[in-house]
Amino acid sequence: MATIAKAAEIIDANPDLAAFAGGVPFEEIWVAEQALGVTFPESYRDFLMRYGAGSFGKTVVFGLGVPDTDLPNVVYATLDMQAQDDWFPADLVVITDTGEGDLLCLATTRATDEYENECPVVQWIPERSFEEQAFETIHKTFAHFLLKVARTAAPNS
Repeated sequence: MATIAKAAEIIDANPDLAAFAGGVPFEEIWVAEQALGVTFPESYRDFLMRYGAGSFGKTVVFGLGVPDTDLPNVVYATLDMQAQDDWFPADLVVITDTGEGDLLCLATTRATDEYENECPVVQWIPERSFEEQAFETIHKTFAHFLLKVARTAAPNS
């Protein structure tokens, strides 16, 4: 199982780089999953219960514990993308906007072979049709994504 423990060590050791809303109860996670019609991977659930949503360094990680009417709320971000883009698959959950014209998303129905109860983080480019999407796996799991965010923001950790 992939865990966010390594990333959490770096994040917790660098509070000056962190701006998180604070963890949310499992009930709030369950409501979000129902609203999106997906099941979040275990590592993302752990992130939500520990940090909610917010940023570390320059990267904003969408989540819960923030108003559901704007970013960085994961339900808002995902439903907004579904409304804007007819090609956006229902099983993708938007976790960050890279600022370079693409989004990173949890591919909730694409289980990983290596990690139980996990899914890959894939790239979605809003300007492309479904057929043009590469669905490139950017990170094996959400835990890998968060560790990269943590190491990039706090390289000496």
